[in-house]
Formats: sequence, structure tokens, C-alpha cells
Amino acid sequence: MNFLNYSFYLCNKFVFFFCFLGLVSCVSDSDSNLRTNRKYSSIDSFGFSSNAFEFSNSHKSQLEVFNSFFIDAGCYQLPGNPKADSLHAFFEDLREGYFKKDDGIDYSIIRKEYHSFTHAMDVMVTTHMLLETGGGVYLTPSERSCLILSALGHDALHTGVNNSFLIQVEHPYFKETGAESLQEKRSANYVLELLDKHKILVINEGMEDLQKKQIKEGRDLIEQSILWTDMKRHQDQMKEFSELSDKLVSVIKQHRKKPTQEDIGAARSDYKNGLNVSSFLSYESRVLLSSFILHCADVSNPGKEWKHSERWAGLVMNEFFSQGDLEKKLGFKPSMNCDRRTVSVPACQVGFGKYVIRDLYTLLKKTIHDGGSYLLDNFNSNQKKWKELQILEGDTELPYAIKFSPPTKEGGWMGELRDGEN
Repeated sequence: MNFLNYSFYLCNKFVFFFCFLGLVSCVSDSDSNLRTNRKYSSIDSFGFSSNAFEFSNSHKSQLEVFNSFFIDAGCYQLPGNPKADSLHAFFEDLREGYFKKDDGIDYSIIRKEYHSFTHAMDVMVTTHMLLETGGGVYLTPSERSCLILSALGHDALHTGVNNSFLIQVEHPYFKETGAESLQEKRSANYVLELLDKHKILVINEGMEDLQKKQIKEGRDLIEQSILWTDMKRHQDQMKEFSELSDKLVSVIKQHRKKPTQEDIGAARSDYKNGLNVSSFLSYESRVLLSSFILHCADVSNPGKEWKHSERWAGLVMNEFFSQGDLEKKLGFKPSMNCDRRTVSVPACQVGFGKYVIRDLYTLLKKTIHDGGSYLLDNFNSNQKKWKELQILEGDTELPYAIKFSPPTKEGGWMGELRDGEN
């Protein structure tokens, strides 16, 4: 090869090399753009004020959220490190459980205004925020991941009516499951069955003992935390967790690197600074705490911003009223808070806040200071608004008009608009 030919050869090599670099750069930039163009591109995209109706309005957005929580960098890692395709298949089956219509339920009346997949997504994000704002310091990483999964599945297969209705009409589910935590048992069993189906949280030969233990305890935590969302167990849970709360605060105080001026429960700064006291708590205590966090997230709507809180209140009351309509049609007396002709929405919200939510959020603040403070402060502000609306009803003798704004059909709403609904 002479000098000119050799120079030409080298020149072509350099051109090819730099073109190749440019192609690689373009591909990398394209992948990066795909990630950054996602609205919910990371788990850090979410907060207490995130709009569940927005991030759950389509199957695509729901999958983005799920990816942020269980697939992408910095996500929750389940014991056994399941593959992305297994997690995606699990997600699709779990999601389908929220759209199921059950025999014996008249879905021309029952529309699942509240117990939708949008509610499940909202509870998952709120559970995440309660961990981020302090709760995570009490649990191991695998327990935190299993709790987030519990939140997403906690109402799978919900019928759109309450347990009392299923018992009253002697529905086949009542005969199969029994009266105690009827739908909660169905949800927990469904989640565990799907985990088996997709080989997630399943013990395999060759696993180390620690991983086997994490999987066994993780499955138990999922089941127990879902069962504790039964509102009939609220008082029992409050009693048991109240007895544990002093110990939790004491443990935090002992192991906090920078003592605070007051004895408060775990805070966001504790979690971000890497404090973890799970090894100083029994497994039973950690399960009770996990269940308490999920219960608080499940009824967190009264502690959200007013625009979201009022919207959720309208949906839950609509679901109650739909059940009352069905009960009348079947010749039964409407259950408590289910008669749209006699129940005051503001009075119902004030009463639920007074007898359930205030003490619940106060106990939450004691143990998870920042997350509990957020919900409790918003709750107090929202209660003032509900009381004002209750007074207005009395003064004008006109009932509060629900601003009916359901999730999208892909978000899980299963009904059609009725006369007078926009």
C-alpha cells in the first residue's frame, strides 16, 4: 500500500469511527429523551399533593407509575429480584381485578365510583409518601417494597358494595369466605395467587436462608396489612398500635444521630439520613406498623388538599348512595350513610372525621411526624370547610350538591352518568 492509499484508508477509518460515535450518541440521547419525556419518570415525581385522577387516567400513565415504583432505577426491590416481564404481567392481572364485575351485583346501579384502580394507585403513592416522610425508618427495604405492593392490591376484586351488603343478601362470597373481613380476604388471596402465578415472592431451591426468610415474611406482611384495612377492625388496630407507639418514639429518640428539641416520631430527615431501626423492633411490631401505614393511606383523602379531598368525598358518598339505591330496589332498608334522600354529605364527613380520622391522624403524627403532620393539618382545614357547608345546609335548607367527578373508564370507573350529573 503506497502512502496516498494508506492516507485514504486512515481517513475512511476516522470518518467511520466518528460516524459510529455519532450514531451511538444519537441512540443514547434518544433513550434518554424517552425517559425524560415520561411525565412520571421516577419515583421522585410523586408527593402527597400528586393528582391520582391524573396519573391514573390511562393504562399508559398507570404503567409509567408502576415502572417508577418497581422497574426503574431507584425503585422498590422485591425479595427475589423478579424480572421486569414478570412484574408487568403481574401488574396487568392485578389491574384486571379492579375491573371485574361480580355475579349477583346489579351494575346498572353499582358503578364503583370510589373503589376503583385510581383509588388503588392513590393509596400506593400515599403509602410511599408515608414511608418517605419517616415511616421507612422502622422497616427493612424488603418490607417497604412488600407494603407498597400491598397498597396497590389492597382492594382488588372489590365488588363496589360493602361487606355488610354481601352478608345481608347472602351473596356466594359470604358463604365462601365468611363474614369476617370478607372482601379483604378475597383481595389478599387474589394478590398472593397472582404472585404465585407469576413466580414473584416465591421460594426456590438454591436461595439463601435470608432471602427465603424475606420472601416468607413479605408474603405474610402483604396478607396481614390488607386484612387490617377492614374498617371493622379500626378500633382494635388503634388500641394495639397505641400501645406500640411509645416504644417506636423511644427507639427513634435513642438512635437519632442529631437529637431534636422535642420527642417526635420518625421524620423525613431521619429517613433521608439513612436512619433505620428495624433491627430493634420485632417482626410482629413491624407488621403492625405496616398495617397501620396502609390503613392511614387507605383513608387519607380527608387529609389531602381540599380540591382532591372534596372530590374523593363526593365519590365515596356516591358509592354509598348507589348501594342504598340497590338496597331499596331489593326491599332492604338502606345501610347507614347510604340513603341519598336523608344523608347530609357535610354532616357525614364531619362525623367520620370526628370519630375516626382525627384520632387516627394524631396517632400517625406521633409515630411518623412529617407525614402525619401533613395529613392532620389538611384534615383540620378541611373539617372547617365541611362544618361551614353543614351550617349552610341548615341555614338555606338546601342540601350540599356533590360535584360528581369520577375517574376515567381506564381509571376504573364502571358506570354511566345519570340525569343531573355532568
